Amino acid sequence: MRRQLSKLCLSATTQIRSLRRLVHTSARYSSATALPLYTVHDAYSGPSTTVASQRNYRDIIQKEKFYALMEVLSRETRSYSRVWSCYVDFMNYAECDDLPLEVHQAVLRRCVPGSNTLRAWTARRMQAGQPPRIPHHFEARLKTVMRNIRATGADATLDDYHAVLHQFAAVGHYTGAIQVLAELTHVCKLVPESKTFGLCLKAIAHRLSLPIYKAQRADMLDDASKLCRKLLREMSTRDIPLTSFNLDLVMRILKEVLDQEGFYQLMKLGYGIDLDYPDHPPLQGSSMLSPFSTAALNTTLDMLGRLGNIAKLVQTFEVLTQPLPPQASQHYSQEFDDEDDFGITNPASTEPHQTPHAQPNTTSYNILLKHISRAGHATFARHYLYQATRLDRSVDRRLRSQLYRDPHGTLAPHFGLNRGTIIPVFGEANRDKNMELMRWVGWVARQTIRRKKNDIAWYTELRDSLSPPPPSEPPSSRSPKSPPPDVSTALDVDLDTPSSPPEFPPPEKKFDIDLHLSILQKNLDELVTWYENYYEIALSRVTQRVKERLGRRVWAGKNIYLASKDARVIVPRGAWMRMVNFKQGKTSSSGEHSGRIMRNGWVSGYKGLRAPRPQPLQFFDPSSMS
Repeated sequence: MRRQLSKLCLSATTQIRSLRRLVHTSARYSSATALPLYTVHDAYSGPSTTVASQRNYRDIIQKEKFYALMEVLSRETRSYSRVWSCYVDFMNYAECDDLPLEVHQAVLRRCVPGSNTLRAWTARRMQAGQPPRIPHHFEARLKTVMRNIRATGADATLDDYHAVLHQFAAVGHYTGAIQVLAELTHVCKLVPESKTFGLCLKAIAHRLSLPIYKAQRADMLDDASKLCRKLLREMSTRDIPLTSFNLDLVMRILKEVLDQEGFYQLMKLGYGIDLDYPDHPPLQGSSMLSPFSTAALNTTLDMLGRLGNIAKLVQTFEVLTQPLPPQASQHYSQEFDDEDDFGITNPASTEPHQTPHAQPNTTSYNILLKHISRAGHATFARHYLYQATRLDRSVDRRLRSQLYRDPHGTLAPHFGLNRGTIIPVFGEANRDKNMELMRWVGWVARQTIRRKKNDIAWYTELRDSLSPPPPSEPPSSRSPKSPPPDVSTALDVDLDTPSSPPEFPPPEKKFDIDLHLSILQKNLDELVTWYENYYEIALSRVTQRVKERLGRRVWAGKNIYLASKDARVIVPRGAWMRMVNFKQGKTSSSGEHSGRIMRNGWVSGYKGLRAPRPQPLQFFDPSSMS
């Protein structure tokens, strides 16, 4: 089709100038012409001459419109609005069969914005609270071109329907995608492929990731679950295998609809993982297993966290990120007796089993800490935040050593501590008024800020001293196959990549020092903003409330716990006022004071993390209890 389009475009450029001399048309970028389709009758012109001249003018205009359309399609940087305008202008003066099928197919792909552009535009509208009134803004154009293709007497190909499904998947128009699937199977009698079902699943998964009105959420989740099961049944009827990409999309859909039974079953059949016993092979597995990626790990963690089973969440994270060696399977026994359920079993009766595993990234720890903190497990939250800080330093040290040996061949890191890792633990401490944990989170934040500044200085100096990289080699043709890449959203799943097991190690991302510096600077800015605008205020507020609660006990003559004495003692009011920095005094002659004047002349003057900063908070007034 590209060769035929290039030939048509070449002939268009040679004839368009001569045609413009014969016909007076409007400006180049206008979709209307100034030449009328009628002629003025005079006394010497007969009816046959008028009809012939009208046909001649109509043919000339039709050719002009055709060459204008071909010229727009031949440009490298084309406007989809201009393509559609030229296409409509030509169809107003011609029939559908006057245009070659290849041109219709080219217009179908170029009369609408790209998938990435359309996705960003829809996301901006939804973020601004102005969702589109129709799912796809240019759906009418796609319908018109497909109708014109069928009017030519030709049949639309499966690639044409894939182009439409790509557009619907970019905006989450899953109802339109299902209608397109029904049309190509029942009307056009085309045989759908795995990619066809994958695009429908992608539309469903992407729509569930977009904002949903509360009144529509229950119905939309129910429709998504039914459509997903319908697609799986049709794939099974047509004997279409469930590729790793389609499996990843189905897992995302089941996660959003919270289908626990289906999720557990697909984990066994697709990845060979039994979530009830993740370190054992499933009893009913499949011979065609998909590679377990980091994206699948994140989906699994998010699903278990939404179900609220924190024990299974922690167990799954530990087993799937740090699996036991295959030799450990010799300690498993498939025949359970009361007398021999321990020790080393017969190696011949136990096959070595390597648990599927994946390397966690920043999103993995953020999801884990989010669900653990929401469940109120402060001990787990502190442990995994500490583990994340250690991992952040180990990844950075390993990266620096690799850059010292091979500056241009180092692989990009997959983990870095950011604000999303710290905030969940801080939220748990704030909700429980856990001052010890809150102060420790502040210490972690300050350490992270200091380390980020040092990292930025070090990598900036390294960038200035690095030599330019050598010219990159073309990709090898021996390794066209690679496992699915790690993706964070449903639209990042590439359905065109083969999903068979790779014969060669897949290429990985190389380290880009400019990108790394931008990520470090972004994380640093977010941490500093959060620490100064949220953490310090929240710490002061929680400290005030704790002082008020303990102050009420002191004024009531009750005992309180003091860490300095490791016991519960009765503290006098005067000693308590000195401990918590309550100051009794009047305003000075100049009317200035160091804190807010409270009732009966009491002045609050707590010295927080930043003493010069005024605290807009009132402390407990002990005089009100007397």
